[in-house]
Amino acid sequence: MLYLSSDHPDRADITRDPYPFFDRLRAHAPVYRTSLGPVLVTSYAEAQALVRDRRWSRDEMDGRTGITPTQQVFLESMAFRDPPDHTRLRGLVSRIFTPRSVEQSRGHINEIVQDLLSGLRERDEFDFLEDFAYRVPLRLICRLVGVPTDMEEDFAAWGQALFGALEPLPQAPEVAAEREAIAKECFTFFGDLIKERRANPGGSDIISQLIEASDAEDVDGRLSDLEIIANCMLLHNAGFSTTKNLIANGMHLFLTHPDAYDDMRAHPDVIPSAVEEILRYEGPPRNSLLRIAPEDMKLGDVLIRKDEHVYAILSAANRDPEAFTDPHRFDIRREGPRHVAFGGGIHMCLGASLARLEAQVAFAHLASERKLELATDQVEWLAGFLTRGLVSFPVRWA
Repeated sequence: MLYLSSDHPDRADITRDPYPFFDRLRAHAPVYRTSLGPVLVTSYAEAQALVRDRRWSRDEMDGRTGITPTQQVFLESMAFRDPPDHTRLRGLVSRIFTPRSVEQSRGHINEIVQDLLSGLRERDEFDFLEDFAYRVPLRLICRLVGVPTDMEEDFAAWGQALFGALEPLPQAPEVAAEREAIAKECFTFFGDLIKERRANPGGSDIISQLIEASDAEDVDGRLSDLEIIANCMLLHNAGFSTTKNLIANGMHLFLTHPDAYDDMRAHPDVIPSAVEEILRYEGPPRNSLLRIAPEDMKLGDVLIRKDEHVYAILSAANRDPEAFTDPHRFDIRREGPRHVAFGGGIHMCLGASLARLEAQVAFAHLASERKLELATDQVEWLAGFLTRGLVSFPVRWA
């Protein structure tokens, strides 16, 4: 079983290092129907087939019961809609994530990274996750959305609550209630911000651009305020949580693979390749968001019944020996097939280019700094289903 009780003896091992378990599951059945219902996909070929095939549904709007108010808002975003709604929503949002607009963020990212490092150079020891990896995407997304600097901590708390609200694992009632209260603050904030931007158009922030794109004459169907809120919450959630874990997971890999760390520092031109290997080897999205069978369908040799839920275990697919040579070796000069860390098909992560750029800029600056080293022999990993990330990450300057 994938869902282990909190007192199960294998729980800690799977949280710390899930890959042996994924290997066993893949060898047993690449497409595996769990006793709890969802079907799990652990092979690269079947994961690719699942995320790229347009026939599989992402829409949970019909027949969904027992969801929280926050989840209901998320279901209005493009990530949980099928064509034609998905086509309309993604087409509008993609207008603000063009290659040119992403590249224009390079200067902002450089400024953020330089500012953060200038405050860390004099500290003997610090938490790399909290003091650096967490701050880079937080400051950037706040700047892109147009959030005042004095609200950064509120924005961070909203991001944590939003991500937690999407976790499919059971939550204690008091934890779920607290997350809902925090997420409601985020919902209210975005609603007020949309009203302000409509009253004062012409800004360069994401919300202003979404309103402008939605109101353009060549658009077939404008965005409702709820859809703007839902997609802003989605971008905040994905852009913040995923990127912080990408940067932190990558630095942890470098510190536990000193040869790769030295190679990156001596040859900064390898950093783009290194970021792709981090995404493959220890990518932050552990599992794709689910796909739903709109009818009886075959995946590999397994018949998936109508309305059954299927998860691609991306961390497992990215370590499949059928696709990657020596998959459990961290090789920043690796060549071969592309990882599936950002999914694929029409639901390919829209912010993938921006996340890559943030990580590349961060590691380029870190390559020119003094070397870092681990300040502890043990780090704690998050126990969530959706993401692969650290709880904390103490480091010190070598």
